Amino acid sequence: MDLKQLFDNKVSYVYGPSGAGKTILVSKAAFEFAKEGAKVVWITFNEGRDSLYETWQSFGWNPRDVAVFDFPYIPQYRETLFNQVVDLAYKEKADIFIVDGVDAVVIDRATADAFAKMGLRSIIGIETRYNPLADIADVIIKLRAVNTDYATIRRVEIQKARGVSIKKPVWYMAILPNGPVLLSNERSYPLESSRVPAPGLLAQLLSDVPLGAQIAVYGHSQWITAAVVDTLNAVAYVHKPYQMQFFKKAKTRLVSIYEHRRLEHYAERVVSRYIITLDAEYVPRRYRDFRSTSAVWVDLYTTPPNQLEYDYVIYVDDKVARVEFSRTPLERKELQLP
Repeated sequence: MDLKQLFDNKVSYVYGPSGAGKTILVSKAAFEFAKEGAKVVWITFNEGRDSLYETWQSFGWNPRDVAVFDFPYIPQYRETLFNQVVDLAYKEKADIFIVDGVDAVVIDRATADAFAKMGLRSIIGIETRYNPLADIADVIIKLRAVNTDYATIRRVEIQKARGVSIKKPVWYMAILPNGPVLLSNERSYPLESSRVPAPGLLAQLLSDVPLGAQIAVYGHSQWITAAVVDTLNAVAYVHKPYQMQFFKKAKTRLVSIYEHRRLEHYAERVVSRYIITLDAEYVPRRYRDFRSTSAVWVDLYTTPPNQLEYDYVIYVDDKVARVEFSRTPLERKELQLP
């Protein structure tokens, strides 16, 4: 989903409980606007300037790209605060105007209407609950954090999107080391995804692949398929003790089939560029729905996999590795094995 397109030239409202990811979601859009040269002004009543800067720097974003103004929230001075905020927007010649804590300044429908008539390119309001600004918003997004025993899944629901074609109203947000990524059941990667060498001997075939890519490797011998993808900076999940000896470079973890639901959670917290899974045909498909874009995922099969679920499918025997499916054109399709 293109957040910049969703918020551009609109009045938008993002709401949800504390910790749902509202500020991080809007921050991603803010820096995308700033990257194109737009003047982004961020008014905060909830997050302090230092807290915002710390969050942005953790993702590698330059805080100087966004002008932040930290206001104290004084309920009895809402009307005065509203006038100050409006004056600041004009003084700073803002293109994109973000108010984190709309309830601090918008107290009725009249003041909400005034926001829409300010002549700014885009206005984005952030709040924990529904607010009068939402009544006139072109875009309304509700966030919700669902806590499970293995991860926090953030649900992003697009409740309204005037003038934008939305194919999927519900997305899931993963917060990765390089920033938030919106995921759906469809396989789509951000254009800015980093590219890394393919694992092991596959680097001679695929050159490099985007982080988040899913690769299926199959063949009659697990020992050979494992050797083909064995690489440093990788963790391999195996289900039988003897399979651990298949890998000489990758770290191995002995897990049950059903522990694979923890893989994304683990990958986000361990510096492992490649996640390798043996006996992938026995792992339920739903355990692979929320894979992050922080690693390259490699599934090893002894039977042919479903090509539609992968970016690359490679067959391996004792003589050759052959690319049977690729979403992008490749110069080379076969590799003779040593």
